[in-house]
Amino acid sequence: MVVFFNGKRFFALAATAVILYAAGPPVGQATSAQLREELVRYAGFTEPEIAALEKGEVVVKRVKTSDKRDVAVFGIVRIAEVAPVSMAEFRESFSQRGNREMEGKGRFSDPPNIADLATLELEDRDFDELKKCRIGDCDINMSAKWIGRFNTEIDWNAADHRQKATELFRSMMLEYAAEYAIRGASSLGENVNRREPLDLAEAHRELPKELPLLDIFGFGLRKYMADFPAADLPGVQNELHWSAFDFGLNPTVTLTHAAAFTSGVAGNDSHLVLTRQVYSTRYLDASISLTALIRIPNGETVESYIVFTDRSRSDAFGGVLGGVARTAVEAEATDRVRRLLESSAARLTEPEAEQRPVDVVVEEEPQSWASWLRANWLLATASLLALLGLGSYLLFPKRSDRHGIGSDK
Repeated sequence: MVVFFNGKRFFALAATAVILYAAGPPVGQATSAQLREELVRYAGFTEPEIAALEKGEVVVKRVKTSDKRDVAVFGIVRIAEVAPVSMAEFRESFSQRGNREMEGKGRFSDPPNIADLATLELEDRDFDELKKCRIGDCDINMSAKWIGRFNTEIDWNAADHRQKATELFRSMMLEYAAEYAIRGASSLGENVNRREPLDLAEAHRELPKELPLLDIFGFGLRKYMADFPAADLPGVQNELHWSAFDFGLNPTVTLTHAAAFTSGVAGNDSHLVLTRQVYSTRYLDASISLTALIRIPNGETVESYIVFTDRSRSDAFGGVLGGVARTAVEAEATDRVRRLLESSAARLTEPEAEQRPVDVVVEEEPQSWASWLRANWLLATASLLALLGLGSYLLFPKRSDRHGIGSDK
């Protein structure tokens, strides 16, 4: 079963993607040496960075990508040995209670139904854009089918056009969720709102190919996501959510699928949550994120690490200002990942830290050309990537034990 959330997209930053599998050794056989080899291979960790990690420092790296449209970040921190924690406790350690940008959220039933979207509302800027949407010229990501329906089925001069447009938008989101629940990423079609159409299924095939650690610690989680929903992985839990955000520029709505898996090795559970952004109205094209608590038995002790890594794609990085945008986004994402890892580590190792809210407000910088540029449209882009690309599931309350909500597949 699957349950999804809504999300947002800005300047075309990518959010979630299809995962491909390569078999690896089970968690019980994984070693610290394998972890370090992966850090060097994927994120280019240096000896000083490995040494810093060993001392318990948070290490966050910008990862080189072969596609100029992609941005990738990798963060890890080693924490003191702690008692086994549940998946719910681990995810709670990442919760962003201070998030001011979220306007709404919801969890889909199994199967999804229109009532799941009852609280999803559009904003003035959404109506303005939907009214003028045409193929090749629309600020909202849509297929030709849905652009056509908004052009022909809504009388934009009628008194009730907002209500009708909202109902049609909810129907579109429901179709995305329902089709994904049945056919997975293969159901994602082509967005034609830009001059160059975007094949979503293809984007979701490409991004996860380089995502690290899954082949060593993932127990087939990569293949599970790639083949979802046809694949089988005992113990995995799925969630499908919708979310609505407003970062002060254009609002964004997203659909997100999170697959959560616990290794269950001799009480030293490793928890992995693989998050795919299924759809975003703005800014993000595709994204895949992995958040994990990795525990590696080492003699009589257990080494524990918290990991966050994300790969996101946006055509905003391919334009004239792509390099400038990339630099700002990478800097902002790196900063946010660092703060989230610090907060999660504190919550898991210091009980009193449980009550401290997570700061998700970007600090102001001294005025300069770079800070001014970043404080405007680039900052908004960076903020969206950092919040959406950081695993959308982290923004939502812990899942229920009811069947159909975070239940076993």
